[in-house]
Amino acid sequence: MTSIGSNVFRSCSSLTNIALSDGVISIGPYTFGDCTALTSITIPSSVSSIGSNTFRNCSSLTNIALSNGLTSIGEYAFGDCIGLANISIPDSVASIGNYAFYNCTSLTSITIPSNVTTIGNSSFYCCTSLSSITIPDSVTSIESSAFYGCSALSSITIPSSVDSIGIQAFYGCTGLTSITIPDSVTSIGSSAFYDCSGLASITISGSVSTIENGTFRGCTSLANVTIPDSVTSIGGNAFYDCFDLTSITIPDSVISIGGAAFFDCSSLTSITIPGSVTSIGTNAFRSCSSLNTITIPSSVSSIGSNVFYNCTNLISAQFDGDAPSIGSEVFGNTQVSYTIVGAANAATYGGDGATYGG
Repeated sequence: MTSIGSNVFRSCSSLTNIALSDGVISIGPYTFGDCTALTSITIPSSVSSIGSNTFRNCSSLTNIALSNGLTSIGEYAFGDCIGLANISIPDSVASIGNYAFYNCTSLTSITIPSNVTTIGNSSFYCCTSLSSITIPDSVTSIESSAFYGCSALSSITIPSSVDSIGIQAFYGCTGLTSITIPDSVTSIGSSAFYDCSGLASITISGSVSTIENGTFRGCTSLANVTIPDSVTSIGGNAFYDCFDLTSITIPDSVISIGGAAFFDCSSLTSITIPGSVTSIGTNAFRSCSSLNTITIPSSVSSIGSNVFYNCTNLISAQFDGDAPSIGSEVFGNTQVSYTIVGAANAATYGGDGATYGG
């Protein structure tokens, strides 16, 4: 027998252990799915592939030895194996499917073999006990939600081979304290580090052109950030609820600041908007309650509604040049004085409380 078909032992709830004979090459989808009493299994070196959902919901499986010769692990292969604490992936493995270790809540560490090029979508989704992982320099892509909810992960090294980090890749990794994104990375997906509440420092790749929507939202321990001069756009909600953020450097390569980009960054005391910025989105700096002065460069032609709303300590706002197109309640609930000077369009909306310079 060279293959075991799909569903053969599925839901055999009394099956506790099994040893597969040499000669088996492939194990099909759901072969042992829902075998909730299965505690151990021996897979021979002849096996080259494990199909999708093969061991899904084998909730009593605590460890498994995979032999050299295995080249691929299918989608959800070990999904919901909540008792699986240890697994050694042999160097022969080149492909780990999406959701392969989905919700393996007892898994504590893993080493990705050096033949793997992609960490697939949700591969380690909600592996809440995973505290360490080694990513080899063969990996070029960390896909969406790859480490979503891995709350015990305290550090991770992203090798310089990686060029993309997917949407929500590290969402909810609350134990992560620092991370360096190498210059090889050209794109970071939206919400990639959303709710990484323990993240205190981050180095952003000098090759990234956009900080996407919600990338660092809810990183409540992040104290300072330097945005590299490769970045042209800061997306909506990018730093929303970064309560500890005291300073940020926006380079003069940035053209647009998205809506709610710095909403509720309540420790932010100062910010310099460079002369390259042309638009500031709605609620961009709303509730930045420690901010006391702001200067808007003459390059800015559009300011959305409520941009500085509820910046309760804001006492001075200076526009350099003509007044831009401006939304409602931009300086609502602030201490900005009602002085208007010299701008060509200032008279048309003088109630904003800002000073317009010529």
